[in-house]
Amino acid sequence: MKFKKLEDKLELYYDKIKHPSKIIGDWAIIDIDAYNRINKTTLTNICDVNNYLDERVVIAESKKYLIAIKYTPNFIASKFVDTEYDLILKDWDLIAVDREFLYKGNRSKILSNKELIALIGFKLSKKAKVALNDFE
Repeated sequence: MKFKKLEDKLELYYDKIKHPSKIIGDWAIIDIDAYNRINKTTLTNICDVNNYLDERVVIAESKKYLIAIKYTPNFIASKFVDTEYDLILKDWDLIAVDREFLYKGNRSKILSNKELIALIGFKLSKKAKVALNDFE
């Protein structure tokens, strides 16, 4: 990523954190375009869920894309890519930030996989629902 592009993206995120255009519960939606893209996407399979200390990475598939979703109690980010190789190369899009943590410093519990999918609005195929239950 070029420095100017990164700087512009960070400036946009900072402005959206201060004045979010959409709020869901305690979550401020930062990148409304990425959020709308998620709402139009149906997941056909949940490939993997990696759990780290306070972080989860969900790898899923739709008909057109391979999708990575990274979330902690503080933020939710995503990547829509064509190939697995692009999972390494492409930058993350910041979807949402927890306003409770940001403004008050209160750390909330990490969302379950089902809560995350419901919060950001992915639709699930039958196969994806079964796979999601397997990873809970």
